[in-house]
Amino acid sequence: MSQNLSIAQMMAQLEARVAHHEKQEALHSEQEALYRDKAAFYREQLEAARAHLEAFRAASVAAGELLVRDTSVATQEPEPPADVDVRRRKALSRMMARVIEELPADAVFGATSLTWTIRKRWGAKLRRQPDPRSVATTLRRWAAGGRIERVRGGRAHNEGLYRKRPQAVPDE
Repeated sequence: MSQNLSIAQMMAQLEARVAHHEKQEALHSEQEALYRDKAAFYREQLEAARAHLEAFRAASVAAGELLVRDTSVATQEPEPPADVDVRRRKALSRMMARVIEELPADAVFGATSLTWTIRKRWGAKLRRQPDPRSVATTLRRWAAGGRIERVRGGRAHNEGLYRKRPQAVPDE
């Protein structure tokens, strides 16, 4: 402080400094209490989340052990389908037959869905993508020959729909 200040001025400055520090201490004490409460809240939430996680881990381990021990419901690995040689003659017919063979018995299909499946499965190997009109022609020929069953005939804006021929159930 400067030597030229009077005692009253020095007292006023010191009182102002004390008041400022009291306000700051009160503010920080308030914030400390607020953050202490928040920290306690999040600590409780963390403990609850950890307890749920541990319970879930224990349940999943127990369920996994049960599935490993239970041989009555053994999951069968699907065997990979034998690949069709896309370079040979009549490859489109063989690919169509493979797709139809893998469909469920009651599934209804058309030329568009078969073409989409063929493109999805073998598209990268094909030199030329199959034309839905060629697929539709083959489906019509197979339906006329009795290989598949026609569900709905095709029209100009509606494709023909087909399904597998129902399998004959042998008499017992």
